[in-house]
Amino acid sequence: MQSCSIHHCVLLLLTLTFTTAPVAAGDCPTLVKLHQRVTLPCTVECSGEAKWTLYSTRDVVFARCDQTSCSSVVKGYEMSHDQYLKGDLSLTITSAEYSMRNTYVCECRGRDYSTVRLSIETVFSAVQKNPGEDLILDLTVPEPVEVIYTSSDSADGEQICNVTQHSRQCKAEYTHRTSLRYPDLTLRDVTESDSGLYTIRDTENKEDIRVYAVFVTGTSQYDVCGVD
Repeated sequence: MQSCSIHHCVLLLLTLTFTTAPVAAGDCPTLVKLHQRVTLPCTVECSGEAKWTLYSTRDVVFARCDQTSCSSVVKGYEMSHDQYLKGDLSLTITSAEYSMRNTYVCECRGRDYSTVRLSIETVFSAVQKNPGEDLILDLTVPEPVEVIYTSSDSADGEQICNVTQHSRQCKAEYTHRTSLRYPDLTLRDVTESDSGLYTIRDTENKEDIRVYAVFVTGTSQYDVCGVD
């Protein structure tokens, strides 16, 4: 791998800040920060039962309302009866978690009125390491992920590992240097040539979960401010 200056690493980090994952056609995308309160919009006058379900599995109901009351079926999901009576069927998620990323549907009397894809913003972190130290990458999500390394002199990254909760498959030059203790993937004995960007990408949802800008130097005069 190529070495990079801290300025190149941070520049790459800022560039990736503006990269978003693709959204399926027909979805209304909602992008939020981790643990942020968020409202999925749905506006329609409904004289019968209104509910929020999953696009893929309609038997999964998160919250519902009718003319008399509303109920939260799953903890962390809420609908307001006052708003329902005004034609606002929006669903509030009290704290967005990675497990909540999905495509949701607002229904009234069995008819779809809103389809919303919930995604969580990529978390960016800057990390400074000394040669010989270990780099720990938090994989964060239960879905399979790939770890992508991007050097300072390239816009394209290379996949270095595929990881699940129970196993890892890494390129030959990384196999003996990595270990998995879920959710942490450890890269041992880093050198200056390990400097660069490490992207944790959820391969099922095609979303970048976390990006680490890593700078390995034996000189302590550099200060790296983390973005977390």
